[in-house]
Amino acid sequence: MDRAVALANEFLRRPSGGKLTQMQLQKLVYISHGWSLALLDRALTTEEPEAWDYGPVYSDLYDHTKLFGSAPIGREITSDDDEPARFFGRTGTAKPYRAVLDSEESSIVEQVWRRYGSLSGAALSRLTHKPNTPWSQTYRQGNNTVISNDLIQNHFRNLAAQVTNNLQQV
Repeated sequence: MDRAVALANEFLRRPSGGKLTQMQLQKLVYISHGWSLALLDRALTTEEPEAWDYGPVYSDLYDHTKLFGSAPIGREITSDDDEPARFFGRTGTAKPYRAVLDSEESSIVEQVWRRYGSLSGAALSRLTHKPNTPWSQTYRQGNNTVISNDLIQNHFRNLAAQVTNNLQQV
């Protein structure tokens, strides 16, 4: 399992990935994590997302990308991007975070990129805000509550079952 920042870099390295905002990265990492839990029965990241106002958020990824605001990130994320590094003026010396993914995990990330990579941050956020999503079941205004992997896994398994049922009806 990798850190959310390493998974975010998997998307930033893709063609046109340099145009992604922190909100898009948050949601793409979350969706990848959800599909991995559902299809592979294993977590894709060591971190658990929290239910924030704009959807699921990985606080470590947020700490590394908040300096970009709503602008596109434009490059891979490094340890120089976290709060202490910026405070102490360390910049430009660290290597980008790298995820260590097996072929199945890489396939999940690739499929998420193909399906969701062109969506805006707002569109991705709307997906995570639908009724009965793990975010909607966990969110409490003003309280960044952890979204359990069990909730995420069940939600994405239900999505997979819906896709399977739709395909069988064709």
